[in-house]
Amino acid sequence: MAKKTAKAPKPAERAVDLRTFTDDFFTTLGATVKAADRRKTGTLQVDLPPALATYFGDPSLTLCFQQTAASDGAANGPTTPAPQLIAHGSPLFDKMLAYLENKSAVTHQRLPARHNTGEELMRALRPANTGIVGLKMQEQTHHLYAFHWHITYRADDKHEELYSVLLNEAGERLLNQAGDSATNTTDLPTLLADAESLPPEPASPDGQPLPSRLPPMTQLHRLAEIARKYAIYHADVRCVSHEAEILPRLYKTLNRLSTYYQQQIEEVYDAHDPTGEKRRALEVDLERKLAEEVENHRLRVQVQLFSYAVLQVPVAVANLTLSDGKREVAVQVLRNRYDGTLQRPRCHVCHNEMTQVVLDRNGHLVCDNCFGQCSSCQDLLCTTCAVALCPVCNKANCDTCGRLCWACGERACADHSSLCPICGDEVCHACQETCSHCGVRQCRSHLRIDQVKVTAGETAYICNECAVRCLGCEQYSAEIGACSASGQRFCQNCLVSCTTCQRVVGPGFYETIDRKPYCHACLVECPSCQRWALAVEPCPQCQTGFCPTCGAACAVCQERFCPDHTHHYAGCDHVVCVKHTVHCNQCQDELCPLCNVVCAICEQYACDLHQESCKQCGQLYCRNCISKGLCTTCTVLTTAPVSEGDTLDLAKEACSADPRVAKIAPHYTWTQARNQRYTLYLGRAPERKDAFIVATGENGAEVLSIKGQSMAQARQPNADQPQSRESGDWLREFQDWLRRMRRSGRGR
Repeated sequence: MAKKTAKAPKPAERAVDLRTFTDDFFTTLGATVKAADRRKTGTLQVDLPPALATYFGDPSLTLCFQQTAASDGAANGPTTPAPQLIAHGSPLFDKMLAYLENKSAVTHQRLPARHNTGEELMRALRPANTGIVGLKMQEQTHHLYAFHWHITYRADDKHEELYSVLLNEAGERLLNQAGDSATNTTDLPTLLADAESLPPEPASPDGQPLPSRLPPMTQLHRLAEIARKYAIYHADVRCVSHEAEILPRLYKTLNRLSTYYQQQIEEVYDAHDPTGEKRRALEVDLERKLAEEVENHRLRVQVQLFSYAVLQVPVAVANLTLSDGKREVAVQVLRNRYDGTLQRPRCHVCHNEMTQVVLDRNGHLVCDNCFGQCSSCQDLLCTTCAVALCPVCNKANCDTCGRLCWACGERACADHSSLCPICGDEVCHACQETCSHCGVRQCRSHLRIDQVKVTAGETAYICNECAVRCLGCEQYSAEIGACSASGQRFCQNCLVSCTTCQRVVGPGFYETIDRKPYCHACLVECPSCQRWALAVEPCPQCQTGFCPTCGAACAVCQERFCPDHTHHYAGCDHVVCVKHTVHCNQCQDELCPLCNVVCAICEQYACDLHQESCKQCGQLYCRNCISKGLCTTCTVLTTAPVSEGDTLDLAKEACSADPRVAKIAPHYTWTQARNQRYTLYLGRAPERKDAFIVATGENGAEVLSIKGQSMAQARQPNADQPQSRESGDWLREFQDWLRRMRRSGRGR
């Protein structure tokens, strides 16, 4: 939303302001002013004193504030004096301003004394630990300086402002412009209204009155420079609001110029300006006008000293001498007799005015919150004089009673500070510790921590004389004992008691077995592994002793043997003694007797590489017992001639209990052959393939595989039905897989 611009004052309003200014001007200068009528802009009749009559050239003036009133007065006739117009730029108004410019540059006045110097001044200060031994009252005159600055803000329009700055003799600002925060309750217009004229100075020897004395010019110049900084800061702040009002007007003007010239440039046809000279001329003209408008709207500020006033302030001063019996200090209390304000002494620490005054030992005046008391000498000291708290007992102590600790830099009391016997420095007890063994107090930096106490959950310090470095753990401790085996000294953490004989021994002279310590005297050295053991036992094979750690029990006979007479198999983790170790009958490799079986024919062991499956019965045998794919038992059974005495009744055999055997048994003539593990049955029948049964167990009760057909199966062959895999085939495949797993070490 666009900001509304302020409306210009109407002529009637300007006339009212000029009439008020004129009335105040002549009234202040001692003239008699009478209103001709009751109108706000009516005519004034002014009777001038001699000084003003000489200046204006007439003892009385008739003044009007509108042009119509001056014309009416001139038409009344030559006998009636015509009223003189008071307006901006009129001769009489300019003459009034010239008079003020010469007379109001400096004002030297005094403020009235409205307050007495009675009990308020005496009660302004209350000594806490001192008495008043001297009092002297006197009257003084202080000065206040009011500087009035004329600030002009000039751009496309003009703004003027009067800004006042009030300073005291020290150059401190007392109050700001109206509406700002001030450090004084009295504003500048009130001060100027209450100010009185100074009494006349004594006449000079020639009888001429002397002007009042002003402060030195150097002081006035210094204070004026300080006041100028405040005025410039105020002008900088006001420039922000003025520029915010100027920028919209500038943008509007620039936009208007740019739009106008852009239209002019667009209306130039190419045929009328083939070289583009007219367009370039318009563009140059546009740039020049834009630069002029920017320069016209640039804000310029002028700060000029308009006038200043020096005001004398009556001040009552009470010079007090305070004493606590040992020292004296002078104090000054001032009271402004114009507004009654009191100026008390300021605290040496916080620099705030104080009513309750405390005198410390060094002659400093402090308030109630900025002092401390030494617990030893009971003296009072301010906080800058450092009443410190003891780091041990937390009591306050001064620099005289306390002792500076060379370790932590704190100041401790005399009871909690002592000399270190090692370095000779005075150190507080917070930085010292007592040796837990000998009880001597010294700096903590000279002590060591007892590692035996630390292991027990305690923290104890020991001095260098009491600390012994353990040969076992290389830590320092005062808890030292002797080893009964070697006589060497070890700390209590390294010494142990033998579980058997209860002797105290140190590192290197005992062993831990089953988490219990045993001295070397209660142990024996194993002849096999050279380790310490509680006992050894002889090997049944070589009678060499071995301990429970290095010996092992045979998985076959359960007897324990030394490491030299036991064999560990990596594939099955079985341990077998040398008496029960077996070998392959061909390559002589060692074989585990628990994971391998003997050949059912020759009863000898063979490794996986030297075993072969029989094509007839499907069982594994060593290669010595396999010929042309058949084992010796199958060869004898199939090649030997069959007589009547060799046939048998299969129904009487133990394998007939199997239903599969019962189906085919009546259809064949059976013969058998046996080896150490299997019983083989061969059945023959006319116009049929031979039947074959492999059984094992006692009397061949367990049937392993069957080859043969019953009569029903023979009469109804099914060519489309695929032949089922014989039982011997899958058994052979399983045995082959088992052999491969044993070779790789993943199976038994």
